[in-house]
Amino acid sequence: MASVIRTISIGAIDSLPMGITTDGKYLWGVGAAGRVIVQMDKSGKLIKKFSVSGIDSIPMGIATDGKYLWFLGAFNSIVVQMDKSGKALKTIDISGIASSPRGITTDGKYLWLIGNTNKIIVQMDKSGKALKTIDISGIDSSPRGITTDGKYLWLIGNTNKIIVQMDKSGKLIKMVDVSGIDSSPSGITTDGKYLWWIGNTNKVIIQMEI
Repeated sequence: MASVIRTISIGAIDSLPMGITTDGKYLWGVGAAGRVIVQMDKSGKLIKKFSVSGIDSIPMGIATDGKYLWFLGAFNSIVVQMDKSGKALKTIDISGIASSPRGITTDGKYLWLIGNTNKIIVQMDKSGKALKTIDISGIDSSPRGITTDGKYLWLIGNTNKIIVQMDKSGKLIKMVDVSGIDSSPSGITTDGKYLWWIGNTNKVIIQMEI
């Protein structure tokens, strides 16, 4: 089992945490119960919260390129670019790219997202043009979250309770069993040094060594 640095309770912020990202200084998450985006410091202290219920009723993922947030709405199958105050700037329809989207990340230049129905990772540009598709059906039947450190992709598999590291072509590098930490792993992010992921059963964020 990978080394856990700390566990942060977030159930009081939202009872159904789904996605997480970091801009290096802060953590940003999406809560499906309250249909919110939240900003927290790395100890889990809430800084701000804003509703996205008017944009999509099933928030499933969030990413940041440092300047903007990229919000994944599963009900409408959309990616929404917004500023950090929650103002929507652009909406991308991804219904034809990734059915039942579940997670999103960015390496700064490109967006990477999960299509749960077809068990795929899709790389696309920030206008919504699909560039590459990676089949991950052999890794996990319920992929929930994705992040990148720039070089590698990290994937959360909810069925097998795993974190998977792969290169950007989809080649598997390593797999970590996290079933003993939380039985429903969800979103994941990295600040380059640590992984931060959501344990939905216990309503926690787990900080873990890469």
